[in-house]
Amino acid sequence: MSNGNAAGAAEGDLAPRRKIVILTSHVFLRGYRKASVHFVASCWAEQGHDVHFLTLGHSWLTWLKDRRRFRALSQSQANRFETVAPNLHAGAYLPPLHAFSSGNRALNAANALFFRLYGKYLPTFARRVVAAADLVVIESGSALSFFDYAKTLNSRACTLYFCRDLLRSVGAAPILQDMQAAVIGRFDTVCVPSERLGALLPSGGRLRVIPQGVDARLFDRLYPSPYSPGTHNAVSVGNMLFDETTVAAMAAAAPDVNFHVFGAGWRGVVPANVAAYGERDFESIVPYLQHADFGLAPYRLTADEIYLAESSLKLAQYSYCGLPVLLPDLIPFHRPNAIAYRLNGETAWREKIDAALAMRRSPAFREGILTWDDVARQTLHAAFEPT
Repeated sequence: MSNGNAAGAAEGDLAPRRKIVILTSHVFLRGYRKASVHFVASCWAEQGHDVHFLTLGHSWLTWLKDRRRFRALSQSQANRFETVAPNLHAGAYLPPLHAFSSGNRALNAANALFFRLYGKYLPTFARRVVAAADLVVIESGSALSFFDYAKTLNSRACTLYFCRDLLRSVGAAPILQDMQAAVIGRFDTVCVPSERLGALLPSGGRLRVIPQGVDARLFDRLYPSPYSPGTHNAVSVGNMLFDETTVAAMAAAAPDVNFHVFGAGWRGVVPANVAAYGERDFESIVPYLQHADFGLAPYRLTADEIYLAESSLKLAQYSYCGLPVLLPDLIPFHRPNAIAYRLNGETAWREKIDAALAMRRSPAFREGILTWDDVARQTLHAAFEPT
């Protein structure tokens, strides 16, 4: 396994203009959270490449689960591409039905065949760009079922597996885990943000480790504080393995601190000093990060999921903003802003929170963090220089 080489990846503006297609379950819509694939796609477009961002894993069934998302996709991207920025086009394949992962074992068994059928067709608007691509990027998840079809449409394109999560950690159907094992060795490059994640993947992939980045242009801009003067505020971003019980315990131990939760849903009674915002446009969250007293990484995780310490966007974002970070002791996060708590049985919540409030911000917290422009260049270099 080899790490990405920043110097080798700095190809500069003289690099050839590539046609890139990204197959992903994420949506590229204003008002929805941004993951690493969004930032990389945007940077490739800004670097002059022609980028098509194709959303899969949605259908008319999405209306039953998330009407707002379905309406937004239907309005501008349903079975067509919309130009969302120069060189960047986003579209969604929205058939009547789609294969999906479920916590129900019987439903997953039935969906095994459906996933194989689902991945054998794309409409004309999508086929056209896949057939013309120099690089086909497939993100971990439902997009894996389209690997063979994409190769059929375009056998000459380089293929890159953009793997950000362990499939079993995110509840992916067993058939997707089987597909990953079957095709991982056929990708030209497998790009992961964490050595630990790479070690947990099926064998055979040509791995390149390129850490996550931050949007430096956003974070280097100074925004007015969204918080009331004189208040103490903690912020949590993201919904991956969110531990509501832990945040509720923190809130109970520190009624003088306001806890701002973005991305994750709150299932129980929301404490008076907790604000649960749901999914928000990333740009609107940046001021909350800049002006918070500390960040939260409240993961409810197992030993197999500690790779999240290396691949976590929020840990990089908190650190870039100079925030102390409260996180489970199972996570081997070694930056000086880490304040660890016991994943099970922690009782000294007030003590931990006071330590976070007392910690001074330091530029040392952000040392070595890549920008998304760095990540995008290194990833493209890995795709076309895989050995």
